[in-house]
Amino acid sequence: MNTERLSLVKLSWNSVVRKLFRNGVLLLAVFILVSLLVFALLFNHAVQSDLEGATRKLGADIVMVPVEAMDPAEEFILESKEKTFYMDAAVFDSVSKMDDVDAATYQIYLNTLASGCCSIVDGQVVAIDQKTDFVVRSWMKDPKPLGPSEVYVGSYVYEYLGLISTPSLFGHKVKVVGHLQPTGTGLDHALFMREEDLPLVAKDARGKYKEGEISIIFLKIKEGRDLDEVVRQIQSLHPTIGILTRGTIGTGIRDILADIMQIFQVTIFCSGILAILLVWSTFTALTNERRREVGILRAIGARRSHIIAMYLGEAGIIGGVGSFLGVGGGALMLHQLGQRFHLLSRLASVELLTPSSLQYCLLGWLCGVIVCLVGAWLPVLRLANLEPLDAIKVEL
Repeated sequence: MNTERLSLVKLSWNSVVRKLFRNGVLLLAVFILVSLLVFALLFNHAVQSDLEGATRKLGADIVMVPVEAMDPAEEFILESKEKTFYMDAAVFDSVSKMDDVDAATYQIYLNTLASGCCSIVDGQVVAIDQKTDFVVRSWMKDPKPLGPSEVYVGSYVYEYLGLISTPSLFGHKVKVVGHLQPTGTGLDHALFMREEDLPLVAKDARGKYKEGEISIIFLKIKEGRDLDEVVRQIQSLHPTIGILTRGTIGTGIRDILADIMQIFQVTIFCSGILAILLVWSTFTALTNERRREVGILRAIGARRSHIIAMYLGEAGIIGGVGSFLGVGGGALMLHQLGQRFHLLSRLASVELLTPSSLQYCLLGWLCGVIVCLVGAWLPVLRLANLEPLDAIKVEL
């Protein structure tokens, strides 16, 4: 049985090689289809993973901001875009005392960092409350408490500073005493100072910030508590405050992604139909050319199952090779073009070698093989059902 199967595979392979140009066209069609499919699947997976990772990395279940600042807050969290917005600090005092809240902290966003000689650029100045902070210092190795004129910096700012340990902040020298590990969030582009040092910042550098205001609140709820119920309680206390949760951060990006995926779905569906029709057309011509060959094989003892296996083997080889190349092509497209897509360039870097992404690659490969087998099935079945004598009598 193994020898028989090996012979059928060898026959199928020889037939594919014999008509290399025509089969190469089929292989190219499968390659394009699978490349598009794998690219779409990995693109969707990369964006969804980055969104989930960004919210998880913050370590908070609930984020509170002024209602008009919900979009800017998301842009800072997910895209590292500098933003400033404020609300009354009394909001924090009330929610931090709720029974369902396990930990609470807040941050204050100041004007973006000014460029200039020895100054930090392209970053957000954030004042933190060291007593309650669980967002910033969780990303540091052995963080030491900040003293006067001392700061932490995000990973991006740390790379920018290089060897400068005492950069200038708003015209004052500050000492960098620690830096965060890469988070893939807006924290990477921030510089963190003590809230107690805010009076040292010049009034014009504070922008619209006023004493007694904060920008954003991070809440971690107690284990086992219902997140939606806690949100409802907060809304009843502060109906004019915007609330973001783990599942709602990045809603706008998810909506854009859903629209993009619909376009991908239509394109891939049309490509799949065209590929099936091309396989059907090619194998119809192939079976017409080789009816006499099939008749001879049947006359010397080949069964219908042998004929079906041999010709579907050709389709499987074309589909398998084309799909394998398509998987590589789709992954390469995402790697090379991914950072040109705004959705990916503003989030974390794309990781291809993950268990989930490998599953998507396998799915794309299987789809390419199935398309070839479906397109070849009817012509091959019709050929296998021919009577040997009728097939041999066909005029060449």
